Amino acid sequence: MAKRKTLWRGLSALFAFVFTLSCVAGTILEGYKATIDTNLGTQSEKFVSENTADNPLYDKFTPSAEVLNADGTGNSHALIQKAIDLGHKQAVEGAVLLKNENNTLPLASGANVTLLGIRSHISLLGSSFGVKAKGPYISLEQALSQNKTDFHNTIAYTLNTNYKTGEVTRALSLSEWNGDEFEFEGAGFNVNPTMVDVYTKLNETYQHSENETPFANYDPQEPSLAEVKATNPDYEASFAQYGDAAVVVISRPTAESKDYLPGSVAEGTGASEPLELTTNERDVIETAKKASDKVIVLINTANAVEIGDLKNDPDIDAILWIGLPGCYGMLGVADILCGRVSPSGAMSDIYATYNMSAPAMQNMGNFTYTNAEDVVTRAKSQNYIIEAEGIYVGYRYYETRYADAVNGVGNAASPVGAYASSTEWNYDNEVTYGFGYGLSYTTFERELQGQPEFSIDYDDETGAPSIYATFNVKVTNTGNVAAKTPVQIYGQAPYTVGGVEKSAIQLLGFDKTPTLQPGESVVMPIKVDMEYIASYDSTYDNGDGTTGTYILDPGTYFFAVGNGAHDALNNILTLQGADASKMVGTGSAAAAVAQEIDENMISKTAFSISKTGAKISNQLPYADWNYYQDGEVTYLSRADWAGTFPKTYDSMTLTSEQLISDLNGNYYTISTTDDTSDVQWGKNSDLMFYQMYGKNFDDPAWDELLDKITLEEAQYMATFGGPSIPGIESIGTIETYATENAGNGIDVNLNASKDTGAPWNISADDPNGNWYPIVFASAPLVASSFNPDLYKEVGEFVGEESLFVGIPILWGPGLNTHRQAYNGRNGEYYSEDPVLAGNAAMEFAIGALEYGLIAAPKHYAFNDQETNRAGVAPYMTEQRAREVDLRAYQIAFEASKYDTDDYDAGMRGLMTSFSKIGGVECTVSTGLMTEILMNEWGFKGYAVTDIYDDTDLYGAVLNSGVTCFDTRGISGFHGSTTLENCSTFAAQNDGTKVSATLLNGDANLQRKVKQATHNILYALANSNLMNRYNSTTCIKQTMTWWRGAYIALIAVSGVLMVGSFAMYTVSSRKKKEESEAQ
Repeated sequence: MAKRKTLWRGLSALFAFVFTLSCVAGTILEGYKATIDTNLGTQSEKFVSENTADNPLYDKFTPSAEVLNADGTGNSHALIQKAIDLGHKQAVEGAVLLKNENNTLPLASGANVTLLGIRSHISLLGSSFGVKAKGPYISLEQALSQNKTDFHNTIAYTLNTNYKTGEVTRALSLSEWNGDEFEFEGAGFNVNPTMVDVYTKLNETYQHSENETPFANYDPQEPSLAEVKATNPDYEASFAQYGDAAVVVISRPTAESKDYLPGSVAEGTGASEPLELTTNERDVIETAKKASDKVIVLINTANAVEIGDLKNDPDIDAILWIGLPGCYGMLGVADILCGRVSPSGAMSDIYATYNMSAPAMQNMGNFTYTNAEDVVTRAKSQNYIIEAEGIYVGYRYYETRYADAVNGVGNAASPVGAYASSTEWNYDNEVTYGFGYGLSYTTFERELQGQPEFSIDYDDETGAPSIYATFNVKVTNTGNVAAKTPVQIYGQAPYTVGGVEKSAIQLLGFDKTPTLQPGESVVMPIKVDMEYIASYDSTYDNGDGTTGTYILDPGTYFFAVGNGAHDALNNILTLQGADASKMVGTGSAAAAVAQEIDENMISKTAFSISKTGAKISNQLPYADWNYYQDGEVTYLSRADWAGTFPKTYDSMTLTSEQLISDLNGNYYTISTTDDTSDVQWGKNSDLMFYQMYGKNFDDPAWDELLDKITLEEAQYMATFGGPSIPGIESIGTIETYATENAGNGIDVNLNASKDTGAPWNISADDPNGNWYPIVFASAPLVASSFNPDLYKEVGEFVGEESLFVGIPILWGPGLNTHRQAYNGRNGEYYSEDPVLAGNAAMEFAIGALEYGLIAAPKHYAFNDQETNRAGVAPYMTEQRAREVDLRAYQIAFEASKYDTDDYDAGMRGLMTSFSKIGGVECTVSTGLMTEILMNEWGFKGYAVTDIYDDTDLYGAVLNSGVTCFDTRGISGFHGSTTLENCSTFAAQNDGTKVSATLLNGDANLQRKVKQATHNILYALANSNLMNRYNSTTCIKQTMTWWRGAYIALIAVSGVLMVGSFAMYTVSSRKKKEESEAQ
């Protein structure tokens, strides 16, 4: 009996443990149910609304007819076909022909070609972390030689990194494809099967993927010729049959969280920098010369590879940049190679001969304050970068220094800063291909038709300027092939030595012609906002106690059209009478104009007032290191290129108490004693959220709705920002999985929709149901099309995607500018130029909103490198911040092109950056979030942090104007997840504890929380989420297999626990009875 008693006691303890563990696991699972559902394809909650004549659903945003069946249900085949066509078009319009000697391209139909380089077989399509190209794809080999997809056997791989262990594993991005196949028109070439077999065999060892990432001590891992020969000793014999052309593919990956770093390249590669060609890559190119007398190199990268040698090599006939084309872009590459279309892209970044020659590269990488361990107490605040290049980033540096070298001023020809030049700085040596440059299979003539036509107006009440110049550009196809071409307008503001820094050339506006037949002309009107040629003078006295604003100095302004920035600058130099012998290339005065601007035409301070009517002044003084510790940093100036060329600031010591305090997160103190009686909460009203669709931001109904909400409900909204967003019971909103990544589509497969009630929902048994819509090209390839209509078309399609997957807010596109070539995230961001990037993002967002998708561009702002991205402090001048980094956002958020008298267009979403700006976190910068974003640009919408960022600065983040935190994986609000028990916010920098009562005594934060709730709800009320809302809307719980499993485990372990305890009790009683009987 004693043994039985012991057994039942042990079993009771065991089952009690299992029961307790099951309950805890169930609570955790319910708290993360939205994320679990997404990853497992299950649905634990169902959004339920009754569709009636009086309360209609799905009548606000609907997919286009071409992706629906006749009965209104979704047609997955048609949707995927539309994606294939769009991906094809992106590459057709965006790929850039850089070199084409002797008209090597296009190749003849039926050409026998040899593909060389392992990346011709395993082509990079996307990134392993961030913007992936997911699922089945069309390979280069297939696009060149086939006419039907083989999706079942062609699924993109990706490299996955465990960031705790560092282990990298290779896996399919989609487990399998049993859906439809699609016909396409390939190039009609015959591809050398011997080399295909060689690279297939070699990749069994190399394990390359279609989605990869940079890494330390980088090696592109191109197999050596010895390895190729070991795989097939007679491989060269195949060249005779397939020698019409040899196509070499050179690639570099791009991805979130990893940068290329200066000098960080594997030993034995023969390269000194990660974006330099390796010995093995050069050997492949030499092999191509043996294989054919026509050598074509495809540059498949979003980061500028150093290809100066290829440009100057007479045996390399053609170079085509294809920029990570996504799952279907190889079709466009094939069209260009076979001549079905003429290339019409232009470079979205400058390609320097050596990337290290960029002044920004002098301060890129891992820098730590010398005394960080002694004075910095807050985690992730020890690192910095000094952006001493000022406004001279990308082509602004190379072209401005070139102009000054031609004119013999500013020590521009000094060898200081020269990398490819020996005795003096020489543009032709330093630059391989300029920004905006691109060739065609035809030729074009571009002329400005007369002077620009100015439209000058000011708002009667605020004085807000509306000043535009329209340039009429006549473009004529002077060649023999039908083609399109970009039309780019550049400007030059008058510069005074020692005055405000100004670039000698900058992009102001652009468009793309329709297809022009040989001999055909078109006049393209390019409308330019003159604000973009204004300069920010941080020292300007505004006369009201503030300093800093935009100025338009009186003087002669020059404007030009050109095949890129360098061509446009040469046109201006020619008009100015520059010495042609000192110029690199030629110019045409007919492609440039001079325009006098004085105070009578446009006031110097016309742009000191924003389009919203806000007065503009310095808002980011702490961006500049010299604000804290004066005189320690010298910024690059064209007054003296040699004397101010950036040094490497690798040993900065913190002495400023203010800077140390900022780095330690001392930004805001939550009050406990304010009078909050004027902030209304919980008032009676019959108004509900579903009634807010179509109402303007300033509609009085919003005040009524917001006053009805309780402080606790509003605080939940301002705390948990997605993907799961809390419901507000008082106004009838329901917790919803509302947000997802990325910029090249939405990362939710069709049969995992968050809106299964939609009439077009793709059913779980649809053979195409596991298709992921993140399939499109990298952002630079899209940008390089210079086609606003295409940018908008991409946004429209992603908007349609959102209706099929039930996501109303997209965390994307990426909108930071490229500071330098080594940023691992350059593939997610459009360009080094803010006008190009800003317009691309604006058009995307406007297109997406037509289908009710809120685009939330990221990462606002200054994500200039991924190294130390969590909390790194970039220091720069406010002029640099406003004219480069922020201008891209400004263009997108103002969206002036789409404004009407009755409608304020613009972004309705935003994601902030992990980084700081100077010593202040971007998430807590009121200058960045409130003064600039909201007041100057008029932003109204959802503004979320990056994932779990600065959750220890709760009060400061709420104060800045950020509307909520990215809390991916957290759900079950007001239940399993509360303000009090959420571990994400447990450790506050100021020692406070987040709770529903924390803000009771802080009137400012109560107002900010109400404002945040207003912004979030306004964005959602303008989104396709409103398709699901009416007066009957509610949530119903459903039984998923994982929910059933833990409930069953709880039940079984509970029964067994009770049973075991009962048996233990019986055994104990019998034992006692036996003892008493003895």
